Amino acid sequence: MIEVKGLSKRFGQVQALNDVSFTVERGQIVGFLGANGAGKTTTMDILCGCSGADSGSASIAGYDITEQPIEAKSRLGYLPDVPPLHGEMSVEDFVTYAAKLHKVPFNALNARVSDTLQRLSLTEVRQRLVGNLSKGFRQRVALAQAIVHDPEVLILDEPTEGLDPGQIVQIRELIRSLGGKHTIMLSSHILSEVQNTCDRIVIINKGRIVTQGTYEELTRDLSQGKVFRLRVARSANDALSRVRGMPGVVHAKIEDGPAGDSIEFGLEKSASDNAPEDVARIVMDGGFGFRELRQKTKSLEEVFFQVTK
Repeated sequence: MIEVKGLSKRFGQVQALNDVSFTVERGQIVGFLGANGAGKTTTMDILCGCSGADSGSASIAGYDITEQPIEAKSRLGYLPDVPPLHGEMSVEDFVTYAAKLHKVPFNALNARVSDTLQRLSLTEVRQRLVGNLSKGFRQRVALAQAIVHDPEVLILDEPTEGLDPGQIVQIRELIRSLGGKHTIMLSSHILSEVQNTCDRIVIINKGRIVTQGTYEELTRDLSQGKVFRLRVARSANDALSRVRGMPGVVHAKIEDGPAGDSIEFGLEKSASDNAPEDVARIVMDGGFGFRELRQKTKSLEEVFFQVTK
């Protein structure tokens, strides 16, 4: 539903995008991650036809955003990082106005607006002025203008920006409810939100895509391979020396903690499948008192910092 091929964009001496390519399949929710200035908003602006690329192409539901902009935009809902709200309008009037801009048929207009207000829990504030709403409700109104025409594709730039924790949870649940029916691409710098909301993740750094895949794919065997935590009953430093000398073991160290009995180590991707059992055997044979050996799961934060450092 979203296809980006070889996008490049320069602003003066700054190369904002450099050969960016990725796809988003129908019904997926994909998180677009990157630090400030990485190229997230530039990519989204090009996808939505708000800015042109120097080279490459972008298509929405099979329509090129440059060559077939009307067809592409009619299938697209966009929530930019600065929501396009009119504070002097009531919620209902503004959503109706957005529906008309998106050419919702007149005979379906009232039903579509009412349904959208209900989906976003805006019915109780439908007659209030947008400018008098809380930040969380304004964000809901901004999302309402993006979905009122029932688009196939939604592009959301920092949809939870500036919200309190309770509001973030509400918007996250709302986005999850939209998945499946809509294909969604969202950017965020709140990594835990992306991890909890998205089916796939694309990470951009300095204008280039550095990695992409599901959370499980990104955290599995990244860079140094699998990471393990080993606990021993005694002489952890001596056990560490033995573990460090084993084939395939990398970055072995005493793990921080009050007990001082845990060793963290990684395995190279080329390490034997039996390597964890070999480590356990060394510990037991050495009389260090084997207590635990388990694989650690990397957080999305660790993945992000590893691929963007």
